[in-house]
Amino acid sequence: MNTLIINKLILHMLDFEHGEIHYSDELTNITDTNTDYFHTKLEKAYLATNRKKVVVGSLHDMMLRGDKMIESDEEFIAQSKDIAQKLYSLGRAIEDMPNSNVIFAECFIDGVRYILILKLNYRHIPMTVIEEGLVRITRRQVMPLKGSPVDEAILIDMDEKEMSLIEKKYTIDGKMDFYLNAQWIKGEESLTDKQKFSSMKRVITKLDDIYNVNEGKALPLMKQELFTKCENNETIKPLEVVRKVLEKDYQAQEESEIMMKDLGIDENAEMSALAFGNVATCKLVLDNDIEVVVPVTEYLAGNVIEKVIQADGKTQIVIKDISEIIVK
Repeated sequence: MNTLIINKLILHMLDFEHGEIHYSDELTNITDTNTDYFHTKLEKAYLATNRKKVVVGSLHDMMLRGDKMIESDEEFIAQSKDIAQKLYSLGRAIEDMPNSNVIFAECFIDGVRYILILKLNYRHIPMTVIEEGLVRITRRQVMPLKGSPVDEAILIDMDEKEMSLIEKKYTIDGKMDFYLNAQWIKGEESLTDKQKFSSMKRVITKLDDIYNVNEGKALPLMKQELFTKCENNETIKPLEVVRKVLEKDYQAQEESEIMMKDLGIDENAEMSALAFGNVATCKLVLDNDIEVVVPVTEYLAGNVIEKVIQADGKTQIVIKDISEIIVK
């Protein structure tokens, strides 16, 4: 994401503790004091790796509300209040729902118009209270920090008429579950980028164990392939990456395609580089809890790390050509 321009924004508070909603009747004035907080939160929602696309029709209630919200300031405010009321009604039925502020923003992200709805759940912090000579510790609810992840959000691409969600699990009917899509949006869900990356790792690891395609180097090879695509600014297609890693064995490649499609990842599936973080290194975790982090390219080349099988069957790791050791 290169640019985020906020066109209009409003904030409402859902007070589940006292059973009421505190509405704003006017648009929020973006100032030097609050602009960094709002921009950071909107960016975190947009870039979240647990954001999932949900397929809904063009006449879905939230799509129609989005159209209304860009008509005028009055409609923006009115629709935001209605949506806040819906979020409050859903939240009241859920055990331990924290108080929250809801940000409604109409903005442009890299030139694309969005309606972003962020539900920012309060967190509890300990604090000291002094009352009539008694010192005690209690808890106070405060807004989430600027850098913390966004717990829940609805993101509507107004140009492409697409919707995505960030959901949080709560205790519902005695078990942990999501509620936004299941009880309100009711869209057809697609996998998040984070889920796609986890599926790639599972499939590659399982098939490499079965067919010994890459002699235990499947995950480093996957990281190397992802790193290369990022460096070349190429589109990242999970199925394509898995095929590449397992290309030495036709049977493993065929099975990987079946497994990936069973997991909901087909030829057209794509993912963002944000889903997998740093792929330039790989971590060796030993059975004595020692961890060794090395560059993927060096590990695959075998120039720095050498594995030596000893007479008793144990493996010795040799780190070669070290000029200096710095403890960090």
